Amino acid sequence: METLDTCRVSADIPGVARLPAPALLLIVAAVASGTALAAQPKPLPLNARLIAHGEFAGFGPFGPAHVQTFRNARAWVGGNTQLTPTQVSNAVAALHREGFVAAAAEQLGSLKRYRGGLSWVTELGSPAKARAEVARTIAITRAAGYPFAPFKVIGVPGAVAYRAGTSSQGGDNVLFADGRFAYLVGDGWSTGGTPARPALIAAVQSLYERVHGHPAA
Repeated sequence: METLDTCRVSADIPGVARLPAPALLLIVAAVASGTALAAQPKPLPLNARLIAHGEFAGFGPFGPAHVQTFRNARAWVGGNTQLTPTQVSNAVAALHREGFVAAAAEQLGSLKRYRGGLSWVTELGSPAKARAEVARTIAITRAAGYPFAPFKVIGVPGAVAYRAGTSSQGGDNVLFADGRFAYLVGDGWSTGGTPARPALIAAVQSLYERVHGHPAA
């Protein structure tokens, strides 16, 4: 479980002929039923809940996806090498309380040096647990002592966005929960200027529109 806080980086309708009222009612019912069925979101697997090619301007993935999937909470937490053994144990216990199911993550390359991106998603036991995971991730970042500056992301209900670090070394991260899933998209830098924040915000908005309301596969 990581954040980026350092350099780690339609068809025409024909005319209706005269039809008996019952037949007309049957047609209307069939159309309504078909519309309702078509509106049901399709299940999405974890790897379809990450940033896709071309979704995050200036960042990857640029080729075949390199997604890591974790079915074990300790293995997922272990990806954050900045945590102490006690912090790892506490994080694993928290994930178990949240009903951890699985997580997927991908490091996103950049078109410029000294930059990187990250996209991850975690499936928890309930929507409330997913929101709790977002809050817990933010609390961990705050506790690390980095300069912390929130910013706004519109169009994504409940999104929390912040910069951790400075303009010379740090990261912009956006987290949100949708259903049983907690999401993060971020970018980080070590030198040479910060990435344009609107690209990150647009990527998060695109991801939200793509995954919103889709149940687990």
